[in-house]
Amino acid sequence: MHGPKGELSSMRNVESCHRSDCSRPVAVTFREEALCLDHFCARCYEFLDGIGRHQQSGSAASGSTVEHVLIADECARRALDICMSATVLNNLERARLLDILLWCGDISNAHRPKNVRAEFKGARAPYEKPVLKRHKSTRTVPL
Repeated sequence: MHGPKGELSSMRNVESCHRSDCSRPVAVTFREEALCLDHFCARCYEFLDGIGRHQQSGSAASGSTVEHVLIADECARRALDICMSATVLNNLERARLLDILLWCGDISNAHRPKNVRAEFKGARAPYEKPVLKRHKSTRTVPL
């Protein structure tokens, strides 16, 4: 963490999670709230689950759709911030962050325009698996 003049703060001055009764260090700021890793994951799951229920109900107001994509984007970016930080993560924490990242991608893809090529001219096309062609060999192997 950096102090007011950019110098590194000591570990004794590490900011604590803003959730009540939590003394763990802040991992990231999400939706203007400083959260530890566990509370960040819980908060993301709350938002993503709510978006999923909204999508299943079939109501797709464009204003809420834009808000959903923005929330999913922020979740994904903060999850990546944590992954790319110097924080040592165990396998469960890494799995939770990957799950959040993938779920955010699903939400983003669900709201992508159907005609992607017309919408994003000049952008790379989605990955297509190459087709291997085999040629018959007319050459014989001497015995």
